[in-house]
Amino acid sequence: MSELITRQGTIYYEVTGNGPSVLFLHSALTDHRQWRDQVNALSPSYRCITYDLLGSGLSDNAPDDYDPTDTLLALLDHLKVDRVALVGSSMGGSISIHAATRYPGRIQSIVLMGTGLFGFQPVLNTPEPTIYQEYEAALANHDIDRLVDLAEAIWLIGISGREEHVSKPYRELFRLMYRELLRKHGEFPQYRDMDDTGATRNLNMPVMVVVGDHDTAFCLAVTNYFEQTLPGVNIIRMPGVAHFPNLSKPQVVNELLLEWLKKNNE
Repeated sequence: MSELITRQGTIYYEVTGNGPSVLFLHSALTDHRQWRDQVNALSPSYRCITYDLLGSGLSDNAPDDYDPTDTLLALLDHLKVDRVALVGSSMGGSISIHAATRYPGRIQSIVLMGTGLFGFQPVLNTPEPTIYQEYEAALANHDIDRLVDLAEAIWLIGISGREEHVSKPYRELFRLMYRELLRKHGEFPQYRDMDDTGATRNLNMPVMVVVGDHDTAFCLAVTNYFEQTLPGVNIIRMPGVAHFPNLSKPQVVNELLLEWLKKNNE
């Protein structure tokens, strides 16, 4: 990996392949390795950029109260990328949307997977599953083994999902990434207060949202919000999938991305 020193801290990144640029943004629980299958599939035709967000992977811890799109822009400038397709998972999806609101001329298209949305606070009519309370207790005790088990059950497999829907190598990769994050960085950083709930009405680039039917109630609500407020958004709902479509069904996601990029980024 290569490193880039930014004003907020040092980030580590990889560039693989040649062609139109695609930048991948990982979730709060993982690191750049989340995208290894997608990079392998796309790099023969695209310049694939992955990096560890501050506070994860090999990158520095994040400063308090900062905007993660500052380091994203610094990386694009460093690599001399004028326009880029963004692919974001969970928190990486939230960052992708925020980047599009700040630098719309730099973002060619966006793919969101199990995405969040900064500032979005839906009213959820279903009671919170007790496993979330168990997760909060494990966080308070910094019980890494318990946190890894619970995170896998909530986000990778899904509370109503089944273990066999995620193959063992991807379960092991997820557990490895999250365990290393907890040991090196602790809890994920708190970003500056941001509210992008009104931004969806003004996005002028193509947007695709991929969501699993076993994802959290919050992420399903975010998807519904995009469907209601963003004209022309392409919604892909994947059965038997929780919060990480690219780890549950990597081949399906690879094909979706290749088709999407061929249509919107060449």
